[in-house]
Amino acid sequence: MHGPGLRLRALGVAGAPAPGRLTTTFELTGGLIVDTGAAAHGLSRTEQSGIGEILLSHAHLDHTLGLPFLLASLTPRVHGHPETLAAVSESLLDGRIWPSLQHRAEWVEIEPGGQTSVAGWEVDVLGASHTVPCLTFLFATRAGMEGPLAIVGDTRLDEDLVAAVAAVRPAHCVVEVSYPDSEAETAVRYGHQTPRDLRAWREALGPDCLLLVTHLKPQHETSARSDCAALNDPRLRILSDGDVFEL
Repeated sequence: MHGPGLRLRALGVAGAPAPGRLTTTFELTGGLIVDTGAAAHGLSRTEQSGIGEILLSHAHLDHTLGLPFLLASLTPRVHGHPETLAAVSESLLDGRIWPSLQHRAEWVEIEPGGQTSVAGWEVDVLGASHTVPCLTFLFATRAGMEGPLAIVGDTRLDEDLVAAVAAVRPAHCVVEVSYPDSEAETAVRYGHQTPRDLRAWREALGPDCLLLVTHLKPQHETSARSDCAALNDPRLRILSDGDVFEL
C-alpha cells in the first residue's frame, strides 16, 4: 500500500482567499495536482512545468482559480465531472473572463463510480454531497490495492460517502470542515461540514487513519479550530499551506 517517494503536498487549504492564505490545491507524486485554487501561487514556474495531470473536484472558483493561468504555459490533461468541465469552458475560459484556452488542455470526463489511471496512480472516483456536482478521489499505486490516500470533495455529511471511503481503508483522508458547529445550518445549506461531522468519519475510518482537515473559512477559523480541538482526536490534523506527507 505504501511506496517509496509517494508524497502529498498541500499547496492551499483555505475555504476562501485571505491574506497569507491560499485556496485548494493538492500536489501528488508524478506531476499530478488536485484542484487549482493555489496552483498559480503555490508552485514555482519550474514546479508548474512538471504538472501534466489535473483532477478537478468541482467548478467553484476557490478550486479552479489557477487553471486559466496554468493553461498559459502548460498543456495538461484535465479530468473532471462533465458539468465541471462545461462550467470551466463556458464561464471561466469564455473569452471574456479569461481567453478561450480550451485548446491548451485535453479534457477528460470522469464521473462517480468510474476509475482512471493518472500519473502512475489508480484513482477510484466517488461523488460528494455539495451544491454542484463534486467528486471524491481514492488513490492507490496499482489496481486492487488498498489506497494510501482519499481526497474528499466539498461535501455536507453524507453517510453513504463516508462508508464508501472507509471501505478502501485509506491511511490518509483529506476531508473538509468549513464552518464551526455554531454555523451548522449554514454549512448544510452550502454543502459543507462542521467539526462534529468528523465523528462519523473517525468512527468509520478507524483509529489509525490520519484525518487531514482542510477548507476552513478564514472568517470562522478560530471557532472551527476550537471545535476541532474539542474532539480530542490525536489522529486529526488541521492542514496548513505547504504541509507535506509521505504516503
